[in-house]
Amino acid sequence: MDITPWGTVDRLVVAAGGRQDQLEQAIEEAGPDRVAELLAAEIRIRAAAPDDVTDVHLNLTMEFRGSLFRHLVSFKEGRMSVEPGSSEGVLADVRYELSDLVRLLYPPREGIQSHSRDVHVVTWPWTGRNNEFSPLWPDKVIQRAALSQEQRAALGMARMTILFRAVQAVIAAASDGPVSLDELAACYGSDKWGALHFYTPHYARHFGPMRYEPIRILEIGIGGYDSETLGGESLYMWQRFFPRGLVYGLDIFAKPGVTGPRIRTVVGDQNDPAFLRELAETAGPFDIVVDDGSHVNEHVRTSYETLFPHVRPGGFYVIEDLHTAYWPEFGGELPPGSSATTTGLLKDLIDDLHRCELAEDDERPAGNHPSDISIYHNLAVLRKGIAHERGIPAWVQQRADQWIHPGRK
Repeated sequence: MDITPWGTVDRLVVAAGGRQDQLEQAIEEAGPDRVAELLAAEIRIRAAAPDDVTDVHLNLTMEFRGSLFRHLVSFKEGRMSVEPGSSEGVLADVRYELSDLVRLLYPPREGIQSHSRDVHVVTWPWTGRNNEFSPLWPDKVIQRAALSQEQRAALGMARMTILFRAVQAVIAAASDGPVSLDELAACYGSDKWGALHFYTPHYARHFGPMRYEPIRILEIGIGGYDSETLGGESLYMWQRFFPRGLVYGLDIFAKPGVTGPRIRTVVGDQNDPAFLRELAETAGPFDIVVDDGSHVNEHVRTSYETLFPHVRPGGFYVIEDLHTAYWPEFGGELPPGSSATTTGLLKDLIDDLHRCELAEDDERPAGNHPSDISIYHNLAVLRKGIAHERGIPAWVQQRADQWIHPGRK
């Protein structure tokens, strides 16, 4: 199976939770220049450029053992780009120690603070005496205008505010404080929250304790149908929500335009068990699997039965859009009842969870079932645990039978 190995980023997200010497060794082995490129890509996807900051340039400098790795940060028309290289015509230089920036972007816990960040302003709005306006600003019209000292001071303050906003945009992208899953869904346009579905509050409750772990998540269904560039909204959301997460997206259509420093897309059929097993053996085990694929009932069952064994203990398997269990066009039934539907699958899983309470002569195999089953409107969240709980003792059942049927022995 052709899946690009994670390589450097996989080592970094794990090393970020270790000792300083382990992290520096991982950087050395990966190559600090390659690490700097990855971190620049992370900052690029997290950046929120102020709308009123344009034609402004900063240097982002990363230092490792005396070597400097620079990227040019440019603001134009509400967008922020980060490209290799630097420029002398920048307003400021924002500098981090490389290992410090790794921990900021791949934090092992909430509240990580920088111990190395430094900002050096290269060009202030004023130079010389008497608040003289700097000729380094490219606005020739204003330079030629006859301005009073007060007008120059006000203009300089406005320019300085723009400088502060540009620097803060870089710092905010580098620190990436916790943003709610609801906000991220809205930011990237995922339908998992608002107007159509309301899944993200449930996800935040179940997945929140895992947010800073180096997890692997697989989402079935990327979106955008057969377009190579459309879709991926939920993959981008997961990439931001799990700062150390490695995100896989599976779709029957190729999605070369859906990319990210911690996103890999795979082409395949969720109703093909052989393909799914190969995917799981190559990319798993998974901490989270989210089925947002075809929603055809047969496909949902095939995917679950094949992939659930490849979810790690303590991980989750999610089935979205349960409404298709009642739509005949998707293999559902109305009124419901068949075990072939997705709700029938969930009923089977509930029975499996209580298998130890069944009669002793029941010959069904124990199976590979979840230990926790949470059902919400159109959403099922299944947690994989160790189902070690024993059945109710026989004497309790006998006493209950005697209570219901007095005199029976």
